[in-house]
Amino acid sequence: MQDILNLVFEQLRNVWRFRWLALGAAWAIAIVGWLYVYSMPDIYQSEARVNIDTESAIHPLLSGMAVTPNVNQQVRLLIQTVLSRPNLASIARQTGLDLSASTPEQTQALLDNLAQQISLRAVGAKTDLYRIRFSSEDPKMAQAVVQEVMNVMTTMSVGDQARSEDSEQATAFLEREVEKYQQRLVGIERDLANFKKNNPDLIPGTGDYVSQVRGTRASVDSLKDQLAAARQRLASLQSQRAGSGGSASVDPLQSQQILGIDRQIEQREQQLPILLGKYTDQHPDVLTARRDIERLQGQRAQTLAELRANPGLARSAMSGDGGRAAIGQQISEASGQVASLQSSIRRQEAALGDLESGADDMTDAQAQLAELTRNYQVNQDQYQKLLTRLYSARLSNDVRASNDPLQFRVIDPAELPAEPSGPQRTVLLTVALLAAIVAGVALAFFFSQIRPVFISRKALTDATGLPVLGSVSTAWTTTQRARRHSALLLFGVCAATLFVGYLGAVAFAPIGAEMVPNFMSGQSL
Repeated sequence: MQDILNLVFEQLRNVWRFRWLALGAAWAIAIVGWLYVYSMPDIYQSEARVNIDTESAIHPLLSGMAVTPNVNQQVRLLIQTVLSRPNLASIARQTGLDLSASTPEQTQALLDNLAQQISLRAVGAKTDLYRIRFSSEDPKMAQAVVQEVMNVMTTMSVGDQARSEDSEQATAFLEREVEKYQQRLVGIERDLANFKKNNPDLIPGTGDYVSQVRGTRASVDSLKDQLAAARQRLASLQSQRAGSGGSASVDPLQSQQILGIDRQIEQREQQLPILLGKYTDQHPDVLTARRDIERLQGQRAQTLAELRANPGLARSAMSGDGGRAAIGQQISEASGQVASLQSSIRRQEAALGDLESGADDMTDAQAQLAELTRNYQVNQDQYQKLLTRLYSARLSNDVRASNDPLQFRVIDPAELPAEPSGPQRTVLLTVALLAAIVAGVALAFFFSQIRPVFISRKALTDATGLPVLGSVSTAWTTTQRARRHSALLLFGVCAATLFVGYLGAVAFAPIGAEMVPNFMSGQSL
């Protein structure tokens, strides 16, 4: 670290030897820089603010019904379109800037400069307020360019022809697809109607084939059970009539009370299979029939218990000629019931045979019907979706044709700038001073390198590789010390005048900005 510091100090002492050269160069460069800053023309900036209102009352009303345009995307596209080549060429032509370009290369450079100098930005992150800026040496030209940019923005058609043509093409495509699916649905409906018309016996009614077979078998089994009960009852009545006498007692099971309840139960049980063939287990009629059967069975058990506890009741009900006549009537009814049940069983068995023999035809018919129905449903759903989108597309076209979502309002018009906005001469004068000082020091360092001296014995030893036996210090006389101090004071005064000159240049910047350009152009001061 010490070696580095020694090296820095040695370089500074070498530069110090050419301090007057550095000061002179700094003065010369500073004066040239200040004059150049004075010669820079004034820049005038014109500014305008425009509000692009993207809110529309129709948007919430059409939410979910129509495809409303993305206004934020349209605003971004609008800003990019304003600074496109054709619009820049139009701005240059309307403001007269194109008169300064006589060749295609100059025109291209002019449009590039316009694209860089025109500033069109939003004021804030989430706002619809936009600022337009342009700077020029001519204040009227700056105002004219900003005004022309505003004219281009407010007169541009945001819903351009290309987007309108795309919407019309999309609507026409949807119309063709809807018509095609509509014709397809008509054909499928015709095929489905013809199939049902030509196969009425194979079309299932209230259930599929398996349900019909199960219901018919259940009905046959129930009728057989009823037939067995009816035969048993007929046999009991016949044996009762054969052994009955004038005062014979009657079996409670063959009493008129029990037999009447049995007839009611049989009627309900005959109705139950018929109801199950039409309805499901949870149908109200099926549930009512089952509740009646349970109620009658409970009533029968209670009546039977009472007759067994009081045999005289059954005997008195079935005694004498009236009893025998009643038994004969019951035998006749039981015989008719047996015959009716046998006929019903034959019909149900025949129906079951028909179902089993037509199982293949029924299965094929159901499969074909399911395919036709599924095809119809798929096409119907697609048709409804396309029809909904077609209505949405038509409504969107109407909205786009009758409503412009972008509304322009001029907040601040383009005004003629009265004061120049640039250049920032104070900053540039300071930069010129710093550049002059750096240049002077660099020049002194350059001369110190091409005309080096040895400041210390170590530097001489490092340079020659030979040992230095000794060194003799300079003995300054009083006169020499006085001259040396005077020279240092003079250098300090001259260096201070450089900063004084800088302050003067800053103070007289407005006057210098007028005098130097006039002098350079040959006009009288």
